[in-house]
Amino acid sequence: MALYRLDQTAASELIAPSLVAALDGWVDAGSAATAAVAQLAQGGRVLATFDNDQLYDYRSRRPTLQIVDGRLAELTWPELLLRATVVEGRDVLVLSGAEPDDRWRTLAADLVELSERLGVAEWISVGAIPAAVPHTRPVPILGTASQPDLLRGDVRAGPTGLLRVPGAAISV
Repeated sequence: MALYRLDQTAASELIAPSLVAALDGWVDAGSAATAAVAQLAQGGRVLATFDNDQLYDYRSRRPTLQIVDGRLAELTWPELLLRATVVEGRDVLVLSGAEPDDRWRTLAADLVELSERLGVAEWISVGAIPAAVPHTRPVPILGTASQPDLLRGDVRAGPTGLLRVPGAAISV
């Protein structure tokens, strides 16, 4: 059984979308990657939700409470979402949320299946890794994409992890 639920109506309207993925966790130093994709997804609609109870260990990634004047104002659970938006006339899917604790293999397979089902033309992973780089030196750029020609200039392959698995599987 798939870990995702797809909005079929919205999915049928997509034309060769690009998928941009960033998850918080060890490949998101300073929240740089998730902040970038949050900006990209702003105003987009939720296209797919995931079974978060299967993906997260709530003992290590607890929901957060916002308390205002001694009262609970908001309860936020860790989640993974796929949003659809349009950037410069092109369909873009944004996968973002908390890095999963469990079921990585199943999730990676589901993301490949979902990408094929939606006709994803390219997969772009975004991350940020801490580096001891003085402000006077260029920052190294690591990249992973479903098409090698998307990585131009001085871009090196990023670390192995969940975001590389679907991107690599889609290119095979």
